[in-house]
Amino acid sequence: MIQAICWVLVHSLWQGVLLALAGGGVILSTKRTAAAVRYRMLCGLLNLFLGGVGLTFFYESTMVTGSGNGGTGVGVPMNWLGDWFSVHAFQIVAVWLMLAIAKSIRMATGWGYMRRMRREGLMAPALWVGRVDELSRQLGFRRTVRLVESALVRVPIVIGQLRPIIYIPLGLINHLPASEMEAVLLHELAHIRRYDHVVNRVQQAAECLLFFNPGFLWISSLLREERENCCDDIAIAHTRDRVEFVRALVRFKEHSLRGMALAFPGDKRQLLNRVLRISRQQNKTLSGRERLVLLGGCLVLICLLAAGPARTDIKKTELRVEAAGARPVQAAPAELVSVLRAREQVAQNMEWVEAQLIRLHHQSGRKKKKVEVRQVEKPASNVEQSQASAQQMQASAEQVERNAVHEAQNREQAERSLEEAERDRQQAERNREQALKDRLQAERDKQQANRDRLQAEMERQQAELERAKEDLQRKMSEMDRQNSKNNS
Repeated sequence: MIQAICWVLVHSLWQGVLLALAGGGVILSTKRTAAAVRYRMLCGLLNLFLGGVGLTFFYESTMVTGSGNGGTGVGVPMNWLGDWFSVHAFQIVAVWLMLAIAKSIRMATGWGYMRRMRREGLMAPALWVGRVDELSRQLGFRRTVRLVESALVRVPIVIGQLRPIIYIPLGLINHLPASEMEAVLLHELAHIRRYDHVVNRVQQAAECLLFFNPGFLWISSLLREERENCCDDIAIAHTRDRVEFVRALVRFKEHSLRGMALAFPGDKRQLLNRVLRISRQQNKTLSGRERLVLLGGCLVLICLLAAGPARTDIKKTELRVEAAGARPVQAAPAELVSVLRAREQVAQNMEWVEAQLIRLHHQSGRKKKKVEVRQVEKPASNVEQSQASAQQMQASAEQVERNAVHEAQNREQAERSLEEAERDRQQAERNREQALKDRLQAERDKQQANRDRLQAEMERQQAELERAKEDLQRKMSEMDRQNSKNNS
């Protein structure tokens, strides 16, 4: 069983390369596709990968049971590497198991923290509880969703699927406008509607077991990003205001920079990617680094596939000869065998082509003789009729040619019209993006002007305080002089 687990871990690496290549193809081919479609495609690829890992474990377990002496390692092109994995299978599985247990303990600790959160927290104001019920009915599910304020969370999160609870940081409702708070609640309710909590649990369990597989981890991170994009689309569809939702995202980032840490979950660039996606209405594509890594993985996979079959065939031949009790014979190189077969196939093709040419030559000679005899026997009237028919056919051919030219001109005109329409659409898109940027810039300028006005007001008050202080000191000095004069 240890040998089987070791080979499953090894095979999952090249299966992860295939998964990453397929995921890269999905990302490149769905630049303007809805986020829900891209999410479903990535989920399908991830399920296929996990199913392939399960089938590999079943196959390796069967081979271990049938042979009784460990896994086979079929498909490993480099024999010395396969032997190394077979010899060190126990150490590999032991290290993997210890790290997987550590990951599982960390995941269980997080789940225990969530169970503790269920017993703590304060109910949100009744106004917002009723608003959550209204938004739930708008999204199409009648499940009761609790809204709780808690000091244990620093970002809005959802816990549970059958009895979902939305946790928001304590005091957040009083610091944000109502429209932005509704955008946050719609985003979290979208997670409940899409059963993202269940999918995330399965995803976390798979990451604990396949923590060493970079291809799987990359697709898993893409899946999380697309999950947030799907919820953004649902929230925007109900608020019907992209600018307002973008303003909510930016406001949350401003709060996080002020130390309140109320940004939406994700890495440092996820906020920028989400804002660009909403403004441009275009999904994120692969970066240059990701393209380079995928290209390297593709080259490695091609090398493995090219080197694997020949070495595996030679190994199987040697095993069969040794099992028969004879001395293994040196197998012919695969390149020499392929060259000999190609030469034989070319010779056969040349013989067939020569036979076809000879047959066509004989047939053309017989047809030529029959045509000459028929032309001598034809009367003059038939010749005239044939000439008239030829002229008519020529006129028809000219008409067909003119029609084809006219059709080509019409097609070119239609293509030019389509290109012009596409340029107009792109220009309109650029104008819309520029208008959105101008609105955002105007909002930032307005906020900066407010800050400058407040700063000027503070400076003016400070100057008045300084003047009052100077007047007070002057009056006190005058009083001191007057007292000294009186005393004298």
